[in-house]
Amino acid sequence: MNPLDLVSGAPWQSVAFTTYALSLSFFESVVLDRLVRGGSRSALILADPEGVRSGLSEEGARRAGRDYDIEPVGCTTGVFHPKISVFASADDAHILVGSGNLTFGGWGGNLEVVEHLHPSFASDAMADAADMFELLAMSERIQTAAGPAFIRLADTLRAANHTGPRTGAVRIIHSVGGSIGSEIARFADELGGARRITVVSPYHDLDGRGVDALSDLLSCHDVRLHVHEDGNVRGIGAVSWPFEGKRKRDAVEVPLPFKADGRLLHAKSIEIMCQRGRLLVAGSANSTHAGLFGANVEASVLRIQRQTLMGWKTSSADVPQRPDAQAADDGEETTGGVGVLRASLEGGAIKATVITPKVRGRVKVCVRTVRRTRELGYADIDSTGRLSIEAHGLEQEAWEIGRLVLRLEQQETVVEGFVAITVATELVRRAGPMATRLFAVLAGNETPADVAAMLAWFREDPNRLPRVAKESTASAGGDENKTPTFVNFESLDGSIEDIRHEASGNGSAAWKNAMALLRSAFSTPRGPWNSERDDDADDDDKKTNAKRTKENDQQNAKSIEHFEALLPKMLDSKSSVADPFLALTLTHFVADRIRPPSVKVRSWISQILPAITSFNGAAADQALASFLVYYGTDVAPNSAARARRALLLRDVDLGTLIPGIFESIPAFMELLAQDLNPAEFIECIIRSKTGGEEVRAYLLAAAAEVPFEGSVLLSKSDQWVKLKKALTDRDLFGKFSVFKTRPSGCPRCRMNLPLARSADLRQLGVTECCGRIILCEEI
Repeated sequence: MNPLDLVSGAPWQSVAFTTYALSLSFFESVVLDRLVRGGSRSALILADPEGVRSGLSEEGARRAGRDYDIEPVGCTTGVFHPKISVFASADDAHILVGSGNLTFGGWGGNLEVVEHLHPSFASDAMADAADMFELLAMSERIQTAAGPAFIRLADTLRAANHTGPRTGAVRIIHSVGGSIGSEIARFADELGGARRITVVSPYHDLDGRGVDALSDLLSCHDVRLHVHEDGNVRGIGAVSWPFEGKRKRDAVEVPLPFKADGRLLHAKSIEIMCQRGRLLVAGSANSTHAGLFGANVEASVLRIQRQTLMGWKTSSADVPQRPDAQAADDGEETTGGVGVLRASLEGGAIKATVITPKVRGRVKVCVRTVRRTRELGYADIDSTGRLSIEAHGLEQEAWEIGRLVLRLEQQETVVEGFVAITVATELVRRAGPMATRLFAVLAGNETPADVAAMLAWFREDPNRLPRVAKESTASAGGDENKTPTFVNFESLDGSIEDIRHEASGNGSAAWKNAMALLRSAFSTPRGPWNSERDDDADDDDKKTNAKRTKENDQQNAKSIEHFEALLPKMLDSKSSVADPFLALTLTHFVADRIRPPSVKVRSWISQILPAITSFNGAAADQALASFLVYYGTDVAPNSAARARRALLLRDVDLGTLIPGIFESIPAFMELLAQDLNPAEFIECIIRSKTGGEEVRAYLLAAAAEVPFEGSVLLSKSDQWVKLKKALTDRDLFGKFSVFKTRPSGCPRCRMNLPLARSADLRQLGVTECCGRIILCEEI
C-alpha cells in the first residue's frame, strides 16, 4: 500500500510520527496537506535532536508549532532512530513501521521498506508498540519532555487493540530496555536455531562488528550481505560494507523484494532461516552494532513464519569498492553544533526545556520568525534545564506569520527549538479541520468562505461558541518547578502514574485562552472585505473579479443565514450557551465584514439589547455604545430619556459616558448612525429625565408646596393640568395613586391597564384610569 493513502484515509483523531532525519518542507507540503484533506485533527512529530536541528534551518516550513507539534527526543547512548507512524481514531488504529525517515527520500525517493500493522491481523505487534511507547516515557536514557505524549500513544493503541487475535506471528521488536539482536536470537531459538543470515542494510560497521555479534549470538556463520546495484544512501561516518572486517561474508544480491529500480537503498531488513521456519525483520535497525545491540533506539517488525523453509533467492555479487570519502545523506547519524530545546507559548509567556546539551544559568533569549528576530531579554535556566520568560504580543504575530523559533545564547553555546503555540494545538485537537478557518480569523485574514464555514460550525453545535471562561489564578510561570525536565526512573520512583496523569490532561487552560483570543478577534474591527472595482483591468481580470465577487456574495448570504439561525440560541436565557455579550460582539463582526442592510442589523441589535442586564467585562464598552446608537437613531419620541432609563436600570454611571466608546463599533456607526452626533446625544441623555425621575422630583415639589419647573415628560402628558394644580391643592393631590414600582392594573377597578395607558406610565411616569391619576416612581 501507499502510506499516503493511509494518511488521508480517515479523519484521524491522533497522528504521530517518530523519525531520525526530518524534512519539514516535505511534511507540510505532502503529509500535512493529506492529513488536513482527510479531516484529521492533530499531528505530532517525535524526532531526534538532529532531525529537529535540520528542520530549524528550513525557512520555507512555517506551520510548525501551530498546525502540528514537534517534540525532540534525545538518547544519551546513541540516536533516536525508529521510523513509526501512528494513525488512530476513537476505536481504531493503524501503524506503519519502516526504514524511511520523515523526508522526501524516506517516503519515496529512496528504496525503503515499510510494514503496515492493524489489530485485525497484528494484535501482538500493536501491544508491543504500546509497550515501547510507555517504556520511552520511563527510560532513563531518553531525554525529552514528551513523556505525556508517549503515554497518550500507548493508551490510544491499547484502547484500539481489543478485538484482534493474538497469533504471535507478527511482533514489534525494539531496543528500549533491550536490543534488536537479543530479540532476534530469542525467537530464532524457538524455531530450532539459525542456519543462514541474509542482511539488507545501507550501513555497516567498518569492521563488521554488528554483523559479527549477531552471527555469534545466533551461532550461525553463514552470513550474506546484500549489495545493491544502484548504490546505497550514504551517511557521514557510515559505510556500505565492512571493509576492514576479517570474517568471511558472502556478497549477494537479493533481487526480490530489493530489486534495483534506480533508487538508492535505504531499506533495512534481515532474513534468518531457521531449522523449523523463517524470521523476517524489517524496520529502522541497520546492521551496525549501535542498531542491533541497543545504543540507538530502534524499532523493527518481526514476522515469524513457522515451517517455512524457503527463503530469499540470492545471486552472487561483487564486494563494493571502498570510497575515498563518505558523502552526507538526509541526516543519518550526523551531529550538529547547535543545541536543541522544546518550547511552548502559553498566554503571554514562553516556557522552554533544554534537551541537549546541558545548559544552566543565565542566557540571552530571542525569538526568530520569518520576518525578524525579537529579543525577549535574559532568563535563568534552572537546575532541571527549564526557563520561563514573558513574551507579550507574540501570539498574534504567530497567527499571522506562522512558526516561531526560540534561541538561547550563552557565550559560544547556542540552543534552538520550535515554539509550540498551545492555543493552536488545542484548537486543532478540538476543532479538527475547522481549526484552519479559526486560525484565519485569529490572524485577521479570513475570507467570506471562512466566516460562512465557521458560523455553520457554530450553528451545528452552539456549545462550540467561544463563551466567557473563568479567569485562571495561575501565573505564567507558577508551575515551573512542578515537573522534571527529563522523564526518567529517578523522577518517577519506579512509577508511571505521574506521567499518565499529565498525559490525561484536557488542555482546559489552553482552550480557555483560545476562546478568549477568538472573542478578541471578533471584537477587533477590520472593515469590509475588499471589493473595489478596477476599471482599468482587462476583460479576463474583470471576469475573474466578477466571479470572485459572486462567490463572495453567496458566502455572505450563507453567513447571514447561519447567523440568524444561531442568534436566538445565544439569547435564550434557558440555554447553556446563552451569551448576549458574545451575540453582540458576533453581530458587529458580521456587520463589519459583510455590511448587510441596516434594517437587518438594527433588527439583530433590538433582539440582543433586552438580554443585556449589566455592563461588565471586556465587551462592556461595545455593549454600552450599541445601546446609545440604538436609541440615538430611534425615530420614536423621547429617545434620550428612554436611553437614560435603559442605562440607569443597568446601574450605569452616566457621568462616565464619553464619545470615545463609539470607536468600538465602527460598523454600527457606519450602517446605522452616520447622522448621529455622539457627544450631543450623550449630553441630551445627561440633561433628560426618565418618567420615574420626574415623578420623584414632582413629589418632592408637591410635598414642599413649591413650583415644579423644567418638566420634560410630565408636561407632555394629558394629566399635566391636574398635576400643576395639585402642587397647591392638597385635596386633589391626595386623590393621586402613587406607586414605587409599576402596577399592572388600576387600583380602583382592578382591571389591567390598556396598552396605551400602560405605555404612558412606563415612558412618562403618569397615566389615568377611572378618573384617578396614577404616578409611578420606578425608573
